[in-house]
Amino acid sequence: MIISLLIALAVVSGWTPEAVIQDYLINNYPWPEIQVQKLVAEEPLPQSRPVEIITERGPLGRASFIFRFPDNREVRIKAYITAREQVVRTRRALYRGTVISSTDVYTTMMDVRRIPKGAISDIKGVRGKVLKRSLPADSTLTEAVTGEKPLIKKGQRITILYKTNSPPGIAREDGYSEREISVMNLTSRKTITGIVESRRIVNVQP
Repeated sequence: MIISLLIALAVVSGWTPEAVIQDYLINNYPWPEIQVQKLVAEEPLPQSRPVEIITERGPLGRASFIFRFPDNREVRIKAYITAREQVVRTRRALYRGTVISSTDVYTTMMDVRRIPKGAISDIKGVRGKVLKRSLPADSTLTEAVTGEKPLIKKGQRITILYKTNSPPGIAREDGYSEREISVMNLTSRKTITGIVESRRIVNVQP
């Protein structure tokens, strides 16, 4: 009987509770894909559209909403809500130290309740980055397991820029653009700290 009333309402008045809830969620939450299922109204619905919607429980999973109508009448609507967002996943097993390319990954929509913290949503966000640990196929990539590719690798010979001269050096650790790095001056044999300027250049303030 409740389902019949809802179908009749959609035909006669031109609005449905499903569409109203979906619009409400899209306008108030960041999820690009929302599905409203198993909808049940506890009372018959008027022909006029609701003027206010209140989330009583949810909004994900088994949710409950209050529809408030122009005559101040309130009707509780129960529904099952699923929301999905895009994530980047591995096509195959990838090993620690892999420099990620577009062919290594793919995008898919995932239930937001299953998305791990810090998940990456765009392939551009992982292209050229390095895996910090090995991952099996179909793993969701996150900020925690990816990092920048170092411009300078530990043990690499570099040039140290002073104001007066540019002695050779050795990187004591991996170095990243515009970040501090520890290097050894091969002339003085002293270990100093500088800023990575390029793949072979470290700028040291005197």
